[in-house]
Amino acid sequence: MSGTSGPSQRPPLRRPSPRHYPPAVYWRRRLAVVLGAALVVAVIVGIVSLFGGNPGNSGKGAATATSRPTTSATTAPAPASGIGLRTVTWTDTDASAGGVVNPAPGGSARPRTLVTEIWYPSIGGSRTRPTVREKPDYGGGPYPVIVFAHGFDTLPATYTPLLASWVNAGFVVVAPFFPDENADEINSLGNATPLQLETAESDVVNEPYDIAYVVGEVESGATGAASSGAPWLKGLVQEGKYALAGHSDGAQAVVALVYAQAAHQEYATTYADLATPPFAVVILSGSELSGRYAPPASPPPLLFVQSALDACNLPQQAATLLHDVGGGFFLKLLEASHFSAYVGRGRAAPIVEKVTVAFLEAARSGQPRLSELSPFLLPAHVAALYPPSAPPVLTALQPTTAEIAQSCAAP
Repeated sequence: MSGTSGPSQRPPLRRPSPRHYPPAVYWRRRLAVVLGAALVVAVIVGIVSLFGGNPGNSGKGAATATSRPTTSATTAPAPASGIGLRTVTWTDTDASAGGVVNPAPGGSARPRTLVTEIWYPSIGGSRTRPTVREKPDYGGGPYPVIVFAHGFDTLPATYTPLLASWVNAGFVVVAPFFPDENADEINSLGNATPLQLETAESDVVNEPYDIAYVVGEVESGATGAASSGAPWLKGLVQEGKYALAGHSDGAQAVVALVYAQAAHQEYATTYADLATPPFAVVILSGSELSGRYAPPASPPPLLFVQSALDACNLPQQAATLLHDVGGGFFLKLLEASHFSAYVGRGRAAPIVEKVTVAFLEAARSGQPRLSELSPFLLPAHVAALYPPSAPPVLTALQPTTAEIAQSCAAP
């Protein structure tokens, strides 16, 4: 492993079995179109059987506008005056690191080079967006870390309002650019063909290993190791205290790393090799890749966020994932799109920011309670919050091709 900026040569890496990773699995823009009427009916029946209840109701156990504010027992670090930003380039030169495929044109034989943004509490600068190389607020640290995985054709900056809310709450956000899926790489393809886009998106199978590698580099930086390329993290980030979060394809990667225990031994081994497990997992509009999923031993606290109107990551996909990983807290959005609530748009955006912060703060020191995640009134027509013991009803959608394209389009 290296903290240098340039890639180096290494032998061909092990590739996952093709039967586990058909390209169509990852091309969700085509997935809903390919599903036949019989499959849709089966999914709907399965969801009703799984969750029960009336799809038109908020669901038993939901925290809505009737919830009363409560004070969390968790004490978060004092907020700094601004948000700083530094960028590091980490290159994974480990020839045995997972089953890297990296199928994008010209990329199959190279190591994984991960340009990574680190957003941190700073002494000065803006609280709404990061300022490059602002002085870190070591006096308020060390801070817990959130490793964030972006979605297809986006960048960490796409999610600025959400990431800023996490830093302002006293977390350091570490956000790698995935080599083939980030917006800069997609833009470099020009007028990309559907096949080129599908090939780029299929790189998601490599991203669970990228996430684990970044976690290791952050942990190394927390000890002050020069080999990490970020020794300045010592005293700023808290060793062994990190959460994993991701949106869309990034959520798929996080889910695969933590929960794809039964079908993908490479992912399970990578997760088991982490020096410490995450203290929490946040899944924003996430779904499964292929195979069977199951919770790991001693699963971390888990929060789902999913819109009932999301035509890109369908509610029935989130329902399947919720069941397979053993359940978790669930924030059901009633009027958001695939992106809006995570990029600061619409009435659900501030709710997502506040609930995710409350969840992460509570999970830092134990198992969160529903009361700790509802420190304000949730408008019943905008969102509803459910505990693991009372999951929501998620009604299956049957979007058209145009609706899928519109919903999946990055802002």
